[in-house]
Amino acid sequence: AIAMFEDVIAAIQAVPALEAPVVVSPDHELWRRADAMGCRVVEEPPGAGDLNSALAAAAGKVGDGSPLLVVAADLPLASAAGLERVLEAAAGAPVAVVPSHDGGGTNVLAWRDPASFAPSFGPDSAARHLAVPGAVRVDEPGLSLDVDTVDDLRLAAGRLDPSSVTAHRLRDLGRFGASWSEATGPGGTGICFSR
Repeated sequence: AIAMFEDVIAAIQAVPALEAPVVVSPDHELWRRADAMGCRVVEEPPGAGDLNSALAAAAGKVGDGSPLLVVAADLPLASAAGLERVLEAAAGAPVAVVPSHDGGGTNVLAWRDPASFAPSFGPDSAARHLAVPGAVRVDEPGLSLDVDTVDDLRLAAGRLDPSSVTAHRLRDLGRFGASWSEATGPGGTGICFSR
C-alpha cells in the first residue's frame, strides 16, 4: 500500500498546476512517508470512520479558495497526464469524478468550489458525486483501477511503469514469495488530496 501511495504522490507532484499534496490519513507511517516526500499532513482521527468529515476539515484547514482534487492512495497506475485530463474536465464543471473500475466507488474527485465541498465517499459514492448538478464523469483507465483485491493487483501488475515504486516492490516481493497482505498492507487507509 505504501508503494502505491508513493506512486500517487509522485503523479500529483508531477502536475505543474497542483500545489504540494495534502495527505489525510490516520496512519502514522503514511505521515512519515508523506512528510519525507514534501507533503502536508492532516490527521484523520483513528477509528473515526468518517473520511468525508476528515476531508472536509482538511480542506478547510489548508484551503485558500482554490479548487480541490481528491485522489485515492491505492491507484498504482496514476499518472500526471491522467490527473491533468481530470483537471481539464473539471475546468468546465463544478465536479469531475473518476469512478472506480467496478463503477461504484470514486477514485478521483475534482471539486471547483471549495466552499461547497461535500465529499460523499463510501459504497456507491460515484453515483452520489455524479448527482451533483453539472458533475461530469471522467473515464481515465489509469485512475479507475484501484487495488482492493488480489485480482485488482494482477490487473494492474502488467500495466505498471517498470520504474514505479509499486513495480519495484512487487518484483522484490516476488523474489521472496510474499503474500498478498505483505504486498498491499491494510487497504484503504490513505487518501491524498491536492489543490
